This record gives sequence, structure tokens and C-alpha cells, in this order.
Amino acid sequence: MNKFLANLLLVFSLGLCALCSFQWVREGKLYQQINKLNEDVYKGKETIQGLEGTIKHDETEITRLDSVKNDLIQTVATNKQEIASLTKYSDKLEKEETSLRQQIESYKEAMQKANDSITRQNNDIRKQNELMKTLAAQRDEKVAELNAMIEKYNKVVTDFNKLQEDVDKQREAAENKDKEKEKKKP
Repeated sequence: MNKFLANLLLVFSLGLCALCSFQWVREGKLYQQINKLNEDVYKGKETIQGLEGTIKHDETEITRLDSVKNDLIQTVATNKQEIASLTKYSDKLEKEETSLRQQIESYKEAMQKANDSITRQNNDIRKQNELMKTLAAQRDEKVAELNAMIEKYNKVVTDFNKLQEDVDKQREAAENKDKEKEKKKP
């Protein structure tokens, strides 16, 4: 009978050792998973910070392009006013030409200068229009890039939230298991 009790005690001791070893292995794996999730969260935060920096940079670039566009619009308006005033002046010179035939050569030279100025202004307006089209295309590209980055940012945030929920669920599960173990302990 003593031998049976000793063997029984030995069997229970070995069983407890196996249970402890099993729990240590399981907890080691859980700690590895927690560390991996923490690394993933850290990488996600780094990515978010990088994207936020890019967004701020793009916003300042968009603001700068908008101010350049507004400056160009004001320049075009000023040029239109100048063209209108030069056109009126040209009409006046044509009317005076018929009445003052003696001074026709001097008026022709003045007219030529005015026409050259208008041509230069028209060329400037064409260049400015092309520049405005280029700036609008660049702005559109930046807006498209911003939209793409916002979509990436939203995806990262969604993935981060999902990871956070998974971590919370695992933590709750671990806490529940720990509570159950404590309840089972005598």
C-alpha cells in the first residue's frame, strides 16, 4: 500500500511538472505574439507619422500653388485692362490720322509702337495662359497624390484599429484564462 501511495505521489508530481512545462511553453509563445504585435503597432505608428508629414508638405504645396494661381489671375486682369486702354488709344489715333494727314508719318510710328506693345502683351498673355494650364495640371496631380495618400492613410488606420482590436481580444482572452486558473487553484 505504501508503495502504491508513493507511486501515486510520483505520478501526480510528474503530471504537475508536465503541466507547468506546458504552461511555460504556452506563455512563451503568447509573449512572442505580444512582442510581434507591439512591433507591428510601432511600425504602423511610424508609417502614420510619415504619411502625416507628407500630407502637411502637400498641403503647403497646394497652398503655394493656389497663391501663384491667384497672382496669375490678377496679372491677367491687369493685362486685360491695359489691352482695353491701348485699344481705345489705337482707335483714337486712327480717327486723328484722317484729319491730320500732314503728321501721318509720326502717327504711323506711334501706331507701330503701340501694336508692338500689344503683340508683346498678347504673347505674355499666351505664356501666362500656358503657365496657368501647367499649374492647374500640377495642382490636379498633387490633389490626386493627396487623395491617394489619404486612401493609404485610411487603410493604415483601419489596419491599425483591427490590430488593436485583435490585441485587446487576445489580452482579454489571456486575462480570462488567468482568472480561470486562479479560480481552479485551491
